[in-house]
Amino acid sequence: MQFTRILLVDNGSLEAATTLGLRHLAKEVSQIIGHEVRPVSVLHSQKVPPDLLDNKPAQIFSEAIQEATRDGIKKIIVLPLFMGPSLAITEFIPAQFQLHAPKDMQLVVANTLYGADGELRDILIDNLKSTSWQKDKATVLLCDHGTPIIEVNQVRNFLAKEISEKLGLDSHQLIACSMERREGDQYAFNEPLLESALSKVSAHAIILMQFLLPGRHAGTGGDVAEICEKHAPRGITWELSPLIGTHPSLPRLLARRFSELKA
Repeated sequence: MQFTRILLVDNGSLEAATTLGLRHLAKEVSQIIGHEVRPVSVLHSQKVPPDLLDNKPAQIFSEAIQEATRDGIKKIIVLPLFMGPSLAITEFIPAQFQLHAPKDMQLVVANTLYGADGELRDILIDNLKSTSWQKDKATVLLCDHGTPIIEVNQVRNFLAKEISEKLGLDSHQLIACSMERREGDQYAFNEPLLESALSKVSAHAIILMQFLLPGRHAGTGGDVAEICEKHAPRGITWELSPLIGTHPSLPRLLARRFSELKA
């Protein structure tokens, strides 16, 4: 591993809490696999004032590749902190690597978080059970960000099906939804949106957060909470589950994705 560098890569955020959470995860994965894992964002995070990040500026992917080149690194392993094959993974990272890496450097991208092992499903179930959820007294709204890529949207739907089957929930007890979507019929697969899914709740809603780290959308007072405050029908109560990134099993899942590369 002398000339290999491992990067834990998220999408990036202007919120300091996102970068701090990414750093914590990278440290925990490092301890599990026995190799240094560096936290890197695709975009945005370099704009966070360093004084909010323990005076250590965040690093984006292009900068990480340039630094690796200077350090004589020959192989980059990316551990994606992404649910599924988003454009950041399938297009942006390969394009940036081709632009900034020397020809003798190799890029290897591990599998994204969702997989047949069921670990992501089990993390979400644990997060659900950590709320006030009771099977016959609440409606679960599994909420993701929304995506222009149907394969990423399918992850949301697969997870909803798997969680429902494991907990014995019917279609009225768990509804998959998205926080937002792009305009146009070609993106209608994101429906229903959270604001309309809330109208199907009869008493209490648990927003099961298919989000990884706190930020503008998923943090305290973020967009998801604002949508709930604005669109929950009168008399309906709601609460947000913990984020996936806070679950103690997530570092082990990322370590598994690393080990799969050596299988």
